[in-house]
Amino acid sequence: MSANNERGGRTFIEEARRAQIIQCAVDVIAESGYARATMAEIGKRAGIAKSVISYHFADKGELMQELVRTAVATYTQFLEPRLAAQPTAAGKICAYVTGSAEYMSTYTNMHLAVLEVAFNGLGPDGRPLTASIPLETHKPTLERILHDGQVSGELRQFDVRVMAGLLRSAVTHTMVMAQRADPDVDLDSYARELATAFALATRDRP
Repeated sequence: MSANNERGGRTFIEEARRAQIIQCAVDVIAESGYARATMAEIGKRAGIAKSVISYHFADKGELMQELVRTAVATYTQFLEPRLAAQPTAAGKICAYVTGSAEYMSTYTNMHLAVLEVAFNGLGPDGRPLTASIPLETHKPTLERILHDGQVSGELRQFDVRVMAGLLRSAVTHTMVMAQRADPDVDLDSYARELATAFALATRDRP
């Protein structure tokens, strides 16, 4: 198949270059922080001129937004098989929490880069660059898992929206803040404790 075949309006070569630029941006941000990740530094890491980046991305803001979208897609692709492999609601809840920790360890630079963009990236209007990007991953997947668990009698009755929100917050805030406070924290152990807490909070029998 020719490298010039179109995919989503771009050639395979263009897609490959964009992916390279995004990965280099991820690495520079993870290592040096958001402020130091200039287009010039990213280009230097990629071994290309700044003008080449500008050909693919209008500005740093657009590049950062695409980086976050790529990270969300990667996280989803990483977690979905782990959820699907579990036959019970309790198993899926555990897989969501522990799988998220595994993602953070496997894709460390991407995880750190997204945090840097989320905390520091602002657009020309002063709004966060991530404001227009849906970051609530696995919605309504978590709600459906919890609801199905209640219907089957596996889980107790509770407000599904509240519990799903707590699950997401445990992953996207509690676990993330623990890692930011202590980069050497054992994420696997931390996630297992969180998973146990949610197992006790949701199971039908005390």
